Amino acid sequence: MTMLTTSAPSSVARYDPPQDRESELFRLVPVWNGILHEFRNHLTVLLAAATEIRTAAPAGLAGEVAEALTETEWNVQRLNALVGFVDAAIRDGGPMVADLEDVFERALRLAAPTLGKSAVSFHKERRTGVGNRGCALESLLAALIVDLARNDGLQIDVRAESSRGSVVLEIESNGRRPPVTSWRFVLASDLAARIGATVTTRPDGAGYVVHLA
Repeated sequence: MTMLTTSAPSSVARYDPPQDRESELFRLVPVWNGILHEFRNHLTVLLAAATEIRTAAPAGLAGEVAEALTETEWNVQRLNALVGFVDAAIRDGGPMVADLEDVFERALRLAAPTLGKSAVSFHKERRTGVGNRGCALESLLAALIVDLARNDGLQIDVRAESSRGSVVLEIESNGRRPPVTSWRFVLASDLAARIGATVTTRPDGAGYVVHLA
C-alpha cells in the first residue's frame, strides 16, 4: 500500500497537525472543563423540561406533541454524546498498549448515539495489541466512523491487518465521500499524531486508512 502526502496530486488527503498541539491542548483544558460543565447543565435542563411536558400534556395533545418531544430528546442525547466524545478526545494520558478489539468496542460506544440505523462491522485476523494514549485511538476511530455515517442505513466496514509490527485499519462506507475539511477528520488526524499514527482518505470510494506504528 503506497502512502501519499497532501503535496502529491491525488485524491488521498492527509491532515498535518500543528507541532505545538500538546502545549496548546494543555493550556485549554481548564477552559474546556468549564464549558463542558455549563453545557451539560443546559442539556440536563432541556431534557428535564421535555420529560415534564410529555408527562403533563393533556391526553388530547399527547399525540401531537409526542413526535416533537421525541425529536427534542433525541437531539439532546446526540449533543450529550458529542460533548462526551470531544471530552474523551481531549483527555490525555500516558502511553499504553491496548487490545484492538477492546478499543473498537469503546469507539462504537462513543459513536453509537450518532450512527442512527447505520451498521458497523469489524474484521481482524487475530488478537492485536496497539499503542494508545488516553482515549486517543478510540476517539479517532469514532470520529471517522461517524464522519462516514452521514445517512441512515449505511454499511461501514472496518478491517484490521497486521504486517511487520504495524497495523493498518481500513474503514469503508457505501455512502458518499465526506469532505476533507470535515472537523472530525481534522480531529482524528490530530489524535493520530498523539500516538504516532497517520490518517489518510481512501483513494477510491468513501473511507479512511489508519496506519498504526
